[in-house]
Amino acid sequence: MLWTFALACFILAITPGPDNMFVATQSIAYGARTGWMITLGLLSGCVLHTSLLAFGFAAVVEEWPELIVVIKVCGGGYLLYLAWIMARSSVGSAQAVMQQQTMNWWYRKGVLLNASNPKVFLFFIALFPAFIWDDTLSQSIQFFVLGGIFIAVSAVVFGLIALFAERFTALRRWLVSHPKTFKLIQASIFALLGIYVLWP
Repeated sequence: MLWTFALACFILAITPGPDNMFVATQSIAYGARTGWMITLGLLSGCVLHTSLLAFGFAAVVEEWPELIVVIKVCGGGYLLYLAWIMARSSVGSAQAVMQQQTMNWWYRKGVLLNASNPKVFLFFIALFPAFIWDDTLSQSIQFFVLGGIFIAVSAVVFGLIALFAERFTALRRWLVSHPKTFKLIQASIFALLGIYVLWP
């Protein structure tokens, strides 16, 4: 049962989506270390979603579904705000802002991207209960075990994506030599992530 769950997690982690695409694009632009910090942030968000599921937040969502809407609007709206700031900034200032960010900044962006996306929590609600393997063991403990497997598999896949994406040195040099295009690409990435979070 758990091996089947781990395989499902691997397939999901490697399937193109907003999380791994963000890791890949930023690793191409700024190196694998940046991608790893984003990955750490994304996985921290998964810890939050797992904890919410284990402690019964699903029942709260059933009672007040408006909470999901609030989370979506706040998370997606902030990502669109970042896209707007990036698009309106000058080429020089946009480059300076992105290049001067600390690893903690990228970690926080990973946390924000995952934690503000209620689709992750809804996905956990749909997937995890199907892999409960012991009726006598606490359901909360089993959810944490499943969450740990999901996080471990995702860490390996996303870490390798970051490492592989860093190899595109020619693309990185091209982006550096075309700062205006690079700025628009970065703004588009944040905009697409925001739209994804807000999409019904």
